[in-house]
Amino acid sequence: MRNDTISALLKRALNYCAAACSATLLISATGIAIAYAAPPYLAGDDQKPAKPDISQRTQIRFLTGTDFPPFNSLSPQGRLSGYHIDLIRALCQELAITSRCLIEARPWNELLPALQKNETDVLIAGLTPDREKRTTLSFTRAYFSLPARFATAKTSKLADKNFSPDEQTVGVLAGSAHEALLKAYFPKAKSSPYSSSELLYKDLRDGKIPLLFGDAMSLSLWMNPTTISGDNAAPDGSCCRFIGGTYPAPEFLGQGMTIALRKQDADLRLTFNNALNALERKGVLDDLYLRYFPVDFY
Repeated sequence: MRNDTISALLKRALNYCAAACSATLLISATGIAIAYAAPPYLAGDDQKPAKPDISQRTQIRFLTGTDFPPFNSLSPQGRLSGYHIDLIRALCQELAITSRCLIEARPWNELLPALQKNETDVLIAGLTPDREKRTTLSFTRAYFSLPARFATAKTSKLADKNFSPDEQTVGVLAGSAHEALLKAYFPKAKSSPYSSSELLYKDLRDGKIPLLFGDAMSLSLWMNPTTISGDNAAPDGSCCRFIGGTYPAPEFLGQGMTIALRKQDADLRLTFNNALNALERKGVLDDLYLRYFPVDFY
């Protein structure tokens, strides 16, 4: 995994790219603690899918990527870790099928073909459903939402109470869903499009723009001082903070990250919907969120 700068890390996270390496391992049973803070409830009380019988499945193959930190990463020693790995462990423990669960990691461009060719059963790699993917695949409910948020310098005089970006210059990535969302939700804001996230973050840090509007998850990683350390550390995101509310905006940003399966595996889709709902009720999803995102972006 390359860790040159936080900017490079964020770009990979936004584009869901992967390095050309792979790994396979059996998961082990580990305890998951319950958290004390909660991101938005994603399931809804009305979503209570039936429990299909998957006892005849002797093995359930999970596939994820190799270089999408903090969701999954591969160490030089070949150890796979991250949010998605812990989520798979939690799902298998919840369903009492840990002994039948197998995790494999592959480069990003091999993931969808592997699912379509029946080389795996379950794909957990940060996919967001779109019209094209839904023609050949089915998806569970979201397990991780990707809202938009405003960010400003910690020295800014802007206050959270009654915050409004109206008449303020707001940096945003040009041509992105966030730019379209900003124009639709806040037409009185003065949009300032940027060609790259690196330049956008730098100008916010340097005080050249008072506000930034973008992906809350990526901003959270940038603001986390422990994300990368050492000589190759990127521009310090500890300069800045979130301001105002959270904007899920599914009409612009999509449903969120979901588990992808083949259409014929309706039993697995219902099974994992059920398990995700249970993990959310028990606080396990909250714990995973806090473990990997210490800078709360909800």
